[in-house]
Amino acid sequence: MKHILFFKQAKMLDTKFKTFLMNITTVGIVFHQATEIFLHKQVTPQFIRLKNKVQVLEKENDVLRREIEAALYRQMILPGMRSDILDLMEACDRVINQYEKVVLMWAIEKPKVPKDLFEDIKHLVQITQDCVGALMVGAKNFFEGQMIVEEEIQHCYFLEHTVDVLALQVKEKIFRKKLPLSRQLQLKGFVASLEKISDLAEDAADKLKIISVKHAL
Repeated sequence: MKHILFFKQAKMLDTKFKTFLMNITTVGIVFHQATEIFLHKQVTPQFIRLKNKVQVLEKENDVLRREIEAALYRQMILPGMRSDILDLMEACDRVINQYEKVVLMWAIEKPKVPKDLFEDIKHLVQITQDCVGALMVGAKNFFEGQMIVEEEIQHCYFLEHTVDVLALQVKEKIFRKKLPLSRQLQLKGFVASLEKISDLAEDAADKLKIISVKHAL
């Protein structure tokens, strides 16, 4: 199997890239914790601390992405390869951006989720976290030289589809409830914002699949 270690002569760059991916994984964990608190207690000081942590990690990744981009232009890396790395990083960055958008939306709008939907939402968040996790493993493995990352990519696709199915079921439950239309629409938006995280992970997995095939040739 052909191996390409993109950062083998740039240890600092390698560390920055791994930190970039780890931050996204960490945000998924923090988001999971924030969801638990928000569903049961709404916007508490603990929720705000977790929201702030998501924002700090998102900003850190913005800085890392710019630093990696600048370093890539200084390194002797082929333009096509450099472009592929940056495209994948940008796609992954959209995932953490969506996590941030969701916690900010919750903090501002404070949607009250019916208790009988709590477990559905928790399940949705867990599958979403697993979906993003599969993407992060695939991206990390690829940049460590494993050109074949199809298993992680397919796992990400499977979990994204699972999120779509679950989200549709939750939306159907929402509109079967005797609630004001305005609240139904707010709850639908709540679910849709969660659903978009895995959609963006799938988009990033598409890019990972393309570049893994391209650079394995």
